[in-house]
Amino acid sequence: MFMERITPDSVILTPVVALADQLEAEMSGLEDAFRQTGETLASAIDTIDGMARGVADIRRSLSPETAGAAVERLRQVAYRLTALPVIQRRRAVEVETLTGRARELRRLLEEVGTILKLLGIYGMNIKIASSGEAAFFNFVVGMDEKLASGRQELHHIEKELDQFGQVVSEVQKADRSLAAECQRAGDALPTELTSNANALQEHVEAVMRMTDEADGVMRTVQGEVARILGAIQIGDSVRQRAEHGITILRRIAAHDAGEMTVPVYASAHMARLVAAQLEAMAADFGQEINAIVPSLERLGPLADTLRMLLEANGGDDGRILVELETGIAKLGHVTDQLCQADAQLAELTGFVGQTLADLTSGLARIQNIAVNVQDISTNTQLLCRRHGTLGRAVAVIAKEVAPCASRLDQLSIAVGQLIGVLAAIDLVQDAGAADTRHVLSDALTVVRGACDSSGAAMARAGGQALRIAASLEATASDLAQQRGFVETLLLAGQSLSLYADHVAPPVDPDGGFSEADEESLRELMPWAARLYTMACERDIHAAFLRPGMAPMAAPVSAVTFDDDDDGLF
Repeated sequence: MFMERITPDSVILTPVVALADQLEAEMSGLEDAFRQTGETLASAIDTIDGMARGVADIRRSLSPETAGAAVERLRQVAYRLTALPVIQRRRAVEVETLTGRARELRRLLEEVGTILKLLGIYGMNIKIASSGEAAFFNFVVGMDEKLASGRQELHHIEKELDQFGQVVSEVQKADRSLAAECQRAGDALPTELTSNANALQEHVEAVMRMTDEADGVMRTVQGEVARILGAIQIGDSVRQRAEHGITILRRIAAHDAGEMTVPVYASAHMARLVAAQLEAMAADFGQEINAIVPSLERLGPLADTLRMLLEANGGDDGRILVELETGIAKLGHVTDQLCQADAQLAELTGFVGQTLADLTSGLARIQNIAVNVQDISTNTQLLCRRHGTLGRAVAVIAKEVAPCASRLDQLSIAVGQLIGVLAAIDLVQDAGAADTRHVLSDALTVVRGACDSSGAAMARAGGQALRIAASLEATASDLAQQRGFVETLLLAGQSLSLYADHVAPPVDPDGGFSEADEESLRELMPWAARLYTMACERDIHAAFLRPGMAPMAAPVSAVTFDDDDDGLF
């Protein structure tokens, strides 16, 4: 990529301006290479930033709160199906207990109804025994109203108990169908679901570990690329310094006819100054380029490792998801029956809860009936005392009312105890009772979405890592070719020294320079100093000051930004 090779044998015959032209031509290739390298490295940093965001997306999609929770729900369903026979046996015992207690409750309520009927008969007998006495007649009318309210309450509860029997029958039927379906499916399907869920969990954990490792590799690559991106500023530094040298060479070269030429010894002095600058540039550039290129060469394989890491962890999820979906499909009939049983059980549970609430409020009314019957017995005896012979006939009947009130009180206590027993019965026997079909489908949807998004992100990141590896490899190769520019600078410096020695052999610093040479240097040296933008240039320049020349302070504008460049040397 270099143009014409500069050789010591040819430089004596080559004018200085031609040497400047050759340096300038070769500088353009250097500038293009470093500019392309800078753009490539900056693009690599942007790409790695995007990869880091992609890895963060993978971690979010496969986090314990998303895919992890879905996998746990799959395990819970599998566990529920495995434990279903035990749950059904426990529930059968609870349903049988519920049915038995309901029968006891019905018998108690039937006895309450019998007592109310008997009290109705007593009321009619009181009317007959009192021969229509208004006080007794009105009392019996009030008594009949209270008894009618009690009978209405019992009728309502009996209807609920009749419906309760139908609901229990449906639950038992659904449980039998579910048991038959589970027996037909066998234990293999829940075990397979558990195995697939465990495999999926292992895959998710492996991907999360991979993202940790990939994140570490990306940080290493990103940090190294950023460091190299800073180090390649040497290219711009060398370009500026070479331009300064070229400018000086063009100034001391023979100009067109009509322009004054620089005296020979002054020209040789400036040529030696430029030669010293070029040799210093060669040393600085060689040191930096020899550090940058190996760094780039190490980063290529590291980026390739990142690519292989990403690609190696993106393929298992597809197979696992297919197996999981197939297993869930095989469980379709079981889950359908399970959902039907859950629905029937939910209806029974809700009905039992409502019945218990009605019974609790009905119990208070039954207790009120017992109080009312006790009041009836007391009030009847009071009426009998106020009506002489007629009252004595009614008192015989009133004595039969008191035992009824006592029995009703006993029955209300027994009903209350039964309500407590019914409330303690656990019909569900399963904390995971839910719409199993939806749980499975929703969990599969969440996991599939997470795996799809993470797989796409890994494939995308793998392609990006491949491009980074290729670009870093190409960049290292391009910069490696620029090592030849070190030799170019050294040969140019040697050629300038040979040129200076040829046209003006070295003389003692205290003599040999003509007044014209000194006058020319008093103009050229400050002019050259004003070209410099870096401290290293000014340091070299100071060594070439002629006696009586004062060092020039660096321009203010040259100090503000380029201190960073100085730090490279």
